[in-house]
Amino acid sequence: MNDIHAILFDLDGVIIDSEAMHNAAVAQAVAAHGVALPESLFDEFMGIPDEQLLEHINRTYLGGRFGVAELLAEKQVAYLAVADQLRAIPGAVEFIRATRPYFHGFAVATSSLRSNQVLAFDRFDLHDCFDAVVTAEDVARTKPDPEPYRRAAERLGIPAAACVVIEDSVNGILAGKGAGCRVIGITTTYPAATLAAAGADAVCTTFDEIRAILLPDR
Repeated sequence: MNDIHAILFDLDGVIIDSEAMHNAAVAQAVAAHGVALPESLFDEFMGIPDEQLLEHINRTYLGGRFGVAELLAEKQVAYLAVADQLRAIPGAVEFIRATRPYFHGFAVATSSLRSNQVLAFDRFDLHDCFDAVVTAEDVARTKPDPEPYRRAAERLGIPAAACVVIEDSVNGILAGKGAGCRVIGITTTYPAATLAAAGADAVCTTFDEIRAILLPDR
């Protein structure tokens, strides 16, 4: 991949180890209304905004009795209550800082709310590392639709074909490939076989492996 000019990162599960925290916060918010959610639901909606997940939960499990905004606010309260436990994916921040000088642009395309993205950037001092950020609030269609990664490449001014996406979810890989990017899957959330089957061009278990692919001589 020596013709790559930019890296487009997912956030949750790629830069920050937050997937389980988000899932637990959703489960806690819904449990307050007397419903226990199946674990399989979170696999199905991995990489998709909480708003869409909660809309499905409200319709399927709660009889449509609540507003999605109300459920999302309850979920956010539960998430922020444990936000001090947020950790980076091992090697992610070091990779970002070490490799940034070798590329024309870095962007994040996340299904998270902008407030959660800002919280993560504040915590790990990442604001100066990225030239563009696309959140769930910036697009009409979220992952697995290609729009988030198309928008990120556009904001960088770099053709999608010259961008590589780093993703941990099936929906994210589908979005990256659909946008015309190459995609590296990282096995923080799904096993390698699942990421490869989704269409990842390469699958890695660590950021050191990703660096070896993107910067083999450095």
